[in-house]
Amino acid sequence: MRTIILCFFLIFSFSVSAQDFEGEIKYKLSYYQKENKTLIESPELIRLFGDTSIFITKKGSYKQVTNSQYMAYQLYEPLTNRLYLKSQIESDTLFYIVGSKIKNTKFEYEITKNAITILGHVCDKLTVKDDVGKQDYYYTKDLKVSPKYFRNFSAFNKNEITDIMKSIFLRVDYFFIDFIARMEAVAINGGNVTDKQFVLPSHKILIEK
Repeated sequence: MRTIILCFFLIFSFSVSAQDFEGEIKYKLSYYQKENKTLIESPELIRLFGDTSIFITKKGSYKQVTNSQYMAYQLYEPLTNRLYLKSQIESDTLFYIVGSKIKNTKFEYEITKNAITILGHVCDKLTVKDDVGKQDYYYTKDLKVSPKYFRNFSAFNKNEITDIMKSIFLRVDYFFIDFIARMEAVAINGGNVTDKQFVLPSHKILIEK
């Protein structure tokens, strides 16, 4: 279960001008029945995965804070290629993943042009199928991100998927065995982000996953 949850949040974390987007995106998380797409209102899913997430990024660095019990905090440092993770359960412990230690795996993908409009942005859809399952990313060229920041982040094929999109996604549907988890942007706030946003949080223990 821990592996599934970790994959879920890493996938969620891939994330108008020629410059890379800098600013904040607020996402809403929802859960649906896989067969009939009916909304699931489950306190247990919300407790584990959350229903609100704030993503802040600047020049490849990003921070994501989610009201999730298990995976409440992520921070990525491009220079060290480390993704730091923190949960509400082990609040004194900061975990980290070295992005190059988990190697790329084979996957198939398909792009659907002009699939949907989100917050006024026309989005293409990238469908990825791999050993974990299927993910649908909806991304717009208006919110660019350079693949160079993630060229060594081979874990969960993040470098290759980012190279395809070259953008931050505005929605992703992750297909689990029994349900679909969706993260969709509800607000986009572009603007200058200070480096203070990317300082490691307080912790007593640092452990590599």
